[in-house]
Amino acid sequence: MKHWIQGFVIASFLVGMVACADGVVTYTQMDGGGGAGGEGGASDAGADGPTSSGRPVDCDFTCRDECVPLHPGDMSFPVLVWIGPNDGAAPPCSDNAPVEQFVWHADLVIPPKKCGPCTCTPSTGTCALPTSITAHAAPCTLADGATATPADPPPGWDGACAAGDALPADLACGAEGPCVQSITVGPLGVAAESCEAIGGSGSVTAPPPAPSWGLIARVCEGSAFGACASDKHCVPTAPTGFRQCVQREGVHDCAAEGYTEQFIFYEGFSDERDCTACSCGAPEGSSCHSDIAFHSDAACTLTPLIASAWSKGPTCHDVVPAGRALESKTALSPVYQPGSCQAAGGEVIGEVARIGPRTVCCYVA
Repeated sequence: MKHWIQGFVIASFLVGMVACADGVVTYTQMDGGGGAGGEGGASDAGADGPTSSGRPVDCDFTCRDECVPLHPGDMSFPVLVWIGPNDGAAPPCSDNAPVEQFVWHADLVIPPKKCGPCTCTPSTGTCALPTSITAHAAPCTLADGATATPADPPPGWDGACAAGDALPADLACGAEGPCVQSITVGPLGVAAESCEAIGGSGSVTAPPPAPSWGLIARVCEGSAFGACASDKHCVPTAPTGFRQCVQREGVHDCAAEGYTEQFIFYEGFSDERDCTACSCGAPEGSSCHSDIAFHSDAACTLTPLIASAWSKGPTCHDVVPAGRALESKTALSPVYQPGSCQAAGGEVIGEVARIGPRTVCCYVA
């Protein structure tokens, strides 16, 4: 039995079957008028083949279009496919295969995505006045190992006049002489330091163009009428630029013969790229500083000794004249000097994912 392709139109009048050569069953009009008496007559075979009511029947059902090999395995029936640049010039489906089944794409062009740059603002922080103040019975150059006399401020000192741990004038430290020959102020405290991260969520200037496809595949379907050899389909003739192909969802090998030229197309893509968040490292180069005033009276009114202090470590100041009274102390509000932070982040992560792979295998004669 020869192979048929569906899609022919059945006439709107009654038909009867007439057997043609090679065992092919065909159809012919039956009008009910078999003879002069109006009785239905048997079909007569004339020179042009079987007839009904004297009308010849064309028994040539050879495929008038194109015969191609049967579709292999789980591939689709043959379809017409145009493959070419995605430049807007792809032709529409032809008249003999007018149904556009799919439009797929390949050769994804991915413009680079840019992130950052990440930067950090100058650091911010809070300062605390020193918690320790010590008098030494030696100048600063010899203070290590000399007798130390505490003159600490009160806990949580805010710089207001504080008379605790007063050191009276001429306080003696034995053979070393006056206990107050130098004063060492402990470091200021620094807390809650940080930098604010800026940027990293987009490109340097404008967002990059979206990814685009380099190739397009237009898949068209039609119908053809007629018989081919038992190992072939009757299909619409491929117009210029179109090819006879079979297709299947996913990625697969093509047949070893016939539909041998493989193309992998995709239904679309998903841009999953993003930029990592910007962050900032620990502040560097920041500091706090203040001036501490030591007064020779308990009311913080007499001429003070001014000693600078900062957060990088203790500071030592010689007391002139040695042995003077340190009855009270005040301090200016500490000042925070901003530092800088090392920026991190702003890196591209993720990828552009191709969605819905399709294998197209095209016929090579």
